[in-house]
Amino acid sequence: MWRSIFALLLLPSLTAAQTGNVPSAQTDVPGPKAFPRASRPRPIYEAYAFYDGIRRGSAENLAISVSPEGFLTTPRSPVSGIIPLNLDLDPAEGLTISKLRYPKAYNLNAKFHANPIPVASMDPIQFKVRASQNAALGLHVLTGKLTFQPVHFDSTVGPAQQVDVMIPVTIVEHDAKVQKQPWPIAHMPVALIILIIVLLPVEIPLGLLLMAGCVVSPRSCPD
Repeated sequence: MWRSIFALLLLPSLTAAQTGNVPSAQTDVPGPKAFPRASRPRPIYEAYAFYDGIRRGSAENLAISVSPEGFLTTPRSPVSGIIPLNLDLDPAEGLTISKLRYPKAYNLNAKFHANPIPVASMDPIQFKVRASQNAALGLHVLTGKLTFQPVHFDSTVGPAQQVDVMIPVTIVEHDAKVQKQPWPIAHMPVALIILIIVLLPVEIPLGLLLMAGCVVSPRSCPD
């Protein structure tokens, strides 16, 4: 009996001593290593569709923005000795590509040229894709090539480049519901354009009256 009592009294002390001699699990297990994040290269191009689907028998707007390391010239304002931006899309069954529009140009002072050279603005290349009445439903991929020769930020001309492009489009039924997608260009609704045209006969005389009032009483005109 006395042995049992002594054993019960000594058990907590023995347990505490054993616990103190065992190293902590946290000190033995190494923590996770911090690996540096790999930087992703900036994509050369990005494709956009105004709607998430192209109805059979109709045409929709598509666009592709190009982001090289530098400036680009365009076919609208070519510069001698520099290959301009060019999008060449392959034929696709059931789809017709039309109305290819390149971005507008603005003048840039370059060290290698006596006069400012016209380079492309940040606007994307725009075009239309029409789906025939019997175009296959579902996902299609437009393929082609982008060709350009960048003018670097230090005004030097880089080598000509050619990039393969893949633009996914989805063909849906003629009466299917489609939704607008993010678009890189500010788009004015057709209804607002019509309203502005309808109100032009009222807006012009009103504007002339306001101008006449400013001439008579300059203080009444806003700054």
